[in-house]
This record gives sequence, C-alpha cells and structure tokens, in this order.
Amino acid sequence: MDRKKFLKQNLFLGGTMVLAPGALIAKESTSQEAVFSGELILEFVLAAHKSFDETKKILEKYPLLLNCTSQFKKGDFETAVGGASHMGRRDIVDYLVSKGARLDIFNYAFLGYDDFIKKIVTDYPYLLNSYGPHGFTLLHHAEVGKRTELVEWFQSKGLTEKMFKGVFG
Repeated sequence: MDRKKFLKQNLFLGGTMVLAPGALIAKESTSQEAVFSGELILEFVLAAHKSFDETKKILEKYPLLLNCTSQFKKGDFETAVGGASHMGRRDIVDYLVSKGARLDIFNYAFLGYDDFIKKIVTDYPYLLNSYGPHGFTLLHHAEVGKRTELVEWFQSKGLTEKMFKGVFG
C-alpha cells in the first residue's frame, strides 16, 4: 500500500471515530426494547402462583426475570417468589430461592424464620401492620406456611387481619 492511500484511509477512519464513535464501537442497543415487557413479567409472576413447571420453563428461557416485579394495581407490586409465598407454594419458593430470588419479610414469615421475624417486628413494631402483595399480611403468610407458633405470636401482638382490604384502591 502506498503512503498516500494509507493516509487517506486512516484520516477517514479517524474522522469517523471523532464524529460518530458510537456507530463504529456500539455492540448492542440499550433502547427500551431491551427491557422485559410487562406482559412477560406478569406471565412469570402469575405462573409462580400456581405452576412449578411453567415457572421453571419461563425462568429457564428468561433467567433475568427472576427478580422482576409486576404491578397489578397502582402500588401493588409482586415478584414471582412473593406470589408463590402468599399462595403457599413452597416448591416454587424453594426453586426460585435456589436460583437467587430476593426475599422480603413476607417470604421469611412464610418460610418460617420466626426468630428473625420476631426480632425485626420487635425492633420496628409498625412492620406488624405492613402489607404485602394485594394487601396480604404477615399473618396470612405465616398461616399458609403452616408456622403455627408465628401465627400465635402475631395474634398475641394484635395482628388478626389476614388481608388489609382497600389498600390499593
């Protein structure tokens, strides 16, 4: 290659890099299309309410759905592990946790982390009346998890509601 041709090519490439570097080095777009659709998230969360096989199938295809949250009504957020917990689906909860699902206080009440729940509610008493997905309470989660001692403890603290109705309108 002669010197003149070499300089022309390098000036062209160098100028392109200065004027439009993204065009040459971009590998993947981070546009809105790269985000999971609300419909897919909802399908996964609903599957976790009732079907181990469907939950597993969806998660194997889309592993990053694991901690996605669906919003059923304004402010009513739910993850797949949250849906499985309030439906009493220990098999699905165990599977999702084995994949790295994030847990919250309601999941811990369902799973039977009684000492942890008692400690945190003792330290922060207002959590006794916190509401989970769809308004389900800690009492509800302990009941579906068959955590008899924790159910009795919640009741001794004054929590008798299984669901706070009207929380989400």
